[in-house]
Amino acid sequence: MAVSASQEAAFTGATIGVPMSSFSNTILIIFFSILYLWVCWVIVTQWKAWTHGKINFYDFLMRSVRSVFLTLFLGFFLI
Repeated sequence: MAVSASQEAAFTGATIGVPMSSFSNTILIIFFSILYLWVCWVIVTQWKAWTHGKINFYDFLMRSVRSVFLTLFLGFFLI
């Protein structure tokens, strides 16, 4: 379905200047920003648990590596 010039202008105005052609990239950037924040949260939380002796180093390492691999996996399939 073709988009008219007025619809394109309305969309660009509503999205603070983001044109329709690059909107999917904007969604991906937002998604990966949230994903990277989640990975940082996982690593910091596991680090704190390891330093307080609640988990051993192997658990810290595996949980951190698992979150990084999930990020790489999603990046491979979404980009």
